[in-house]
Amino acid sequence: MSAEKAALAAADASIDPPSPAPSTKAKPSDADPLDPSELVEYEIPAAETRALLRTLDWHIAPVCMVLYLIAFLDRANIGNAAVGGMVKDLHFPPNGLSVATSIFFVTYVVFEIPATMLLRTLRPSRMIPACVIIWGAVVLGNGFAKNYATVIACRLLLGICEAGLFPSLVLYMTSFYQREELALRTCYLFVASCVSGIVGGLIATGFLKMHGLRGLAGWQWLYTIEGALTILIGIGSAFVIADTHESAGYLTERQHFLMRVRAAKSAAYTRDDGFVWADFKRHARDPMIYLSGFVLLCMDVCMYGFSTFLVVIINGLGFTPIVSQALTAPVYFWGAAVYLVGAVISDRYSVRYKIIVPCGLVTAVGYAILVSYPRSVGVRLFATFLCAHLYICVGLHVTWLGQNMAGYRKRSFAIGTQLTMGNIGGIIAGQIYRTPDKPVYRLGHGASLAFWVTALIFATLEWYIWRKRNIARDNMTPEERAADENEGDHAADFRYVL
Repeated sequence: MSAEKAALAAADASIDPPSPAPSTKAKPSDADPLDPSELVEYEIPAAETRALLRTLDWHIAPVCMVLYLIAFLDRANIGNAAVGGMVKDLHFPPNGLSVATSIFFVTYVVFEIPATMLLRTLRPSRMIPACVIIWGAVVLGNGFAKNYATVIACRLLLGICEAGLFPSLVLYMTSFYQREELALRTCYLFVASCVSGIVGGLIATGFLKMHGLRGLAGWQWLYTIEGALTILIGIGSAFVIADTHESAGYLTERQHFLMRVRAAKSAAYTRDDGFVWADFKRHARDPMIYLSGFVLLCMDVCMYGFSTFLVVIINGLGFTPIVSQALTAPVYFWGAAVYLVGAVISDRYSVRYKIIVPCGLVTAVGYAILVSYPRSVGVRLFATFLCAHLYICVGLHVTWLGQNMAGYRKRSFAIGTQLTMGNIGGIIAGQIYRTPDKPVYRLGHGASLAFWVTALIFATLEWYIWRKRNIARDNMTPEERAADENEGDHAADFRYVL
């Protein structure tokens, strides 16, 4: 089926039976949509597009940001708890913190693809809140752990519950936004992860000062209060998540029509033909999915190592636990600011690679400084600010694959596979930052630098392959274009974002 026929079929399936069509330049009645062919051709006024995006951003972005913020907070607070005395109180074995950090990603990786593939079937408004509520209970229970084995069990359960959140949120946003609008929206999630570092450090600072209150240690207050807060957020999210734009009560009738127009225009990208085993096998043979997953694996070694162990690294510079928690806030704030500016530029000019590489080189310089371990504490602290540029690289790379995979089912498989491979990096990160290596952590910083440079090299290969495919399609003759029967991102009229 050609891309044009697929677009018309998708449009026909998503609107009411056609009625007499007004001119495409006229504003159609909200209750009287255009017929399928005119729906594809209808041009939405720029002012209405901006208003629609503001409505979507106001109702989708805050929910996704809060959910990912609390998820990152709950998985990374083990570093704060360790500095706050949990390792000593529960008699962690040597390198026990590294094992507890890594074990989370074992179940996280295993359950990520199934959770993503089931999102539409189980419905986002049910599946996402249920996962949040359950992992909140797990976090709360971790606050009453009496031994190291209980902590390990909680980390395994937390990995299962959080497994589907991030890929589900990314996939969820592709159902509402156009591919050229996704970089900034995915940016919101990674900004949330940076904010979690800011909030996590400040919250941990306060909780550590509650040590001894009602007989609980500061790290216990950290887990119990954050767990209770997560449960409340999970319950609240069930009332604000719409499964699709058709069920979004916050859209006006006119905006529902505009969403159908947008869906028709991007039908090749957004269409969902249901689960077909033959299609699934064909999707699974696309090598770009696995190349992207390998790049993300290398990047995630650095991101998870940085986010989990930053407070431990700063503490190793000679600061007290309280000051170390507080000093993580400006580092994460810088990472969030860089990401926000970069994402705006990325969406405006529709570029990914040209932002990933410069920011990636800055990150590499930061790790090189940490590996060299200069005597100056100020220089080492400055290096952590340079490393914080990694967030925009990871976020844009995740967005990059999502934009270049057409068709809902292929995109769900691609995102799930990419993130599953990427999160193996979390297992590695927990093993390279070893407690006996403090305060230098030369193994952790050196391995992170090596993985990061490898990621930049293979990201360049990604860019080269997608660019080569675009050039080949641009050079197709009219006869070749007419004879092309490929669909989705392999169709002659599909162009990859670079």
